[in-house]
Amino acid sequence: MWWKKNKVQEPPRELLNISTKSGQIASVENYNSFQTRAESSLKQVLDAIKLGIPQHEIKLSLHTGDFPTEQLIKGNFYYCCDKKEDLDFVFPDFIFDHWQQAGIPEFNKTVTEIKEAAEKKYIHSRMLWIGNTQTHPNRNKIIEYSEQHPDIIEAYNTYVDQAVSGKKDIPYISLIDHAKYKYLIDIEGRGYSGRIKMLLFTKRLLFIQDRQWKSYYHFELEPYKHFIPVKNDLSDLMDQIKFVEQQGEDYYNNITQNAYDFAVENLQYEKAVQRIQQLISNL
Repeated sequence: MWWKKNKVQEPPRELLNISTKSGQIASVENYNSFQTRAESSLKQVLDAIKLGIPQHEIKLSLHTGDFPTEQLIKGNFYYCCDKKEDLDFVFPDFIFDHWQQAGIPEFNKTVTEIKEAAEKKYIHSRMLWIGNTQTHPNRNKIIEYSEQHPDIIEAYNTYVDQAVSGKKDIPYISLIDHAKYKYLIDIEGRGYSGRIKMLLFTKRLLFIQDRQWKSYYHFELEPYKHFIPVKNDLSDLMDQIKFVEQQGEDYYNNITQNAYDFAVENLQYEKAVQRIQQLISNL
């Protein structure tokens, strides 16, 4: 086992080891990956291999946790990084396949439904955020803002997977229903954000809080072109909302269309698979 070769005392957490030979899968080892992250990532790798990879033996390790926890070494991949020069280590995340436990049974299907909802006029002229506040203290701040300004911000503290399964008496607002709101905001959790790529399809103005861990495409998003930036501590959130309100409808429509066009061009399952093929081929 690879973890023994690396002299690790215990099996690594959240790790998917894959080796190829003659351009096809030779072996797979999965250690403690959360929910179905390993299965979805493996599916993406298999589809990437179908596009063609080198015939020589290749070994790669995908760390399926929320952020890098080890030194970056060639052949090791993660779902995010914190600086642009490390993008060669970043895989498209498992959600490009599905995240059924969070109400995303199939990425392409969910995106199609979001795009259909995006063509309708929003119903609520407020900002929406819904998520688990236990994953980062900054998420508590959006709840506080919503209590102070309920006419401007609607926010809920919830475990999304439990809401989907009906285990808790809490509101559940699907990603499709996010399009009913004029403004959306993404706030960091334990690590990188898996939903930014889907929110970009909504044609609703997306506010993105500054954070350390970013998906590979995040570095291509431009503030005030694709989204509205917000400081990490959310201290300028109300000012940023006020600023946007003062700019008018054309400003709103221009940014939301830019975000939508970027998502359509770059954030499809097929594009994710192509990126994986390129990363594997470079090993």
